[in-house]
Amino acid sequence: MRADIWLALASAACFAVSTVAQHRAAVDGADDGTSTSPVKLMLRLARNPLWLVGLVVALAALLLQALALSRGALVVVQPILLLGLLLALPISDAFARRLPGRGEVLAALAVLVGLGVFIVSADPDRGTPIAEPGHLLLVAGGWTGAALLAALLGETVLRRRKALLLGLSGGALIGVSSALLKQVVGLFGRDPAAALLDPATVGVVITGVAGLIATQAGYAAGHLSASQPAHSIAEPAVAAAIGATAFAEHLAVGVLPVTGQVLGALLMVAGVIGIAAVVPDLHERPGLHERPVTREVR
Repeated sequence: MRADIWLALASAACFAVSTVAQHRAAVDGADDGTSTSPVKLMLRLARNPLWLVGLVVALAALLLQALALSRGALVVVQPILLLGLLLALPISDAFARRLPGRGEVLAALAVLVGLGVFIVSADPDRGTPIAEPGHLLLVAGGWTGAALLAALLGETVLRRRKALLLGLSGGALIGVSSALLKQVVGLFGRDPAAALLDPATVGVVITGVAGLIATQAGYAAGHLSASQPAHSIAEPAVAAAIGATAFAEHLAVGVLPVTGQVLGALLMVAGVIGIAAVVPDLHERPGLHERPVTREVR
């Protein structure tokens, strides 16, 4: 197996641990009856040991992701990170001392099969390691604006869909950050000092922090099955879109390859949506707040 795939899988595993730890901390932080505005929530979480552990693991995941992007294409690395959602489920179940249901397993299999079909049929090239700066800024700026609009709508006129919209916003911003990270990695290989001062490096930090805030606010606004699937779909979709438009990462063409790509993408989306439909509300899961109740697989 290629090095970029191994590194992406390791990154996905770290992201899974980080997701469960930070979601649990965000839920606890929102359950104390105080304000859950994004800034106050982040200040409260910064004092939570569980959330800090999740942050350290997330940084390890980010390093592994950067290494994967230095060896592979966004359109390959980012979809593999979807596996972080699948790994987060058994970890969450272990906290709650419950067994996964049949629907949960089938949905996870749909994501796995869809991911495999997509990568094999897409057969993407690596594209260019460094995008044209002006073009990248335009594309990344457009997606960043769309992500911020989604967050604004979730905080104002569409508050009933707040967790969903914040999940979309956080995922899109992390997708932008991942694309900019690929640019920084490419620049670093050419001139490390110049890479640190490049606008793309600043963009990685800004979009990464904004994505983190939106994601944590989404965790606090609703359970994992409301925000995480939206996040998991938006992140690879936005990153792959930027990879295709800014880094010239071309996919295989032809009737069979395109059919496989569409089928694989649909299976992944259906699986993620299926997980959202069958996974119980993490706020209601026992194990951390209540006496556990074990459920058998039917």
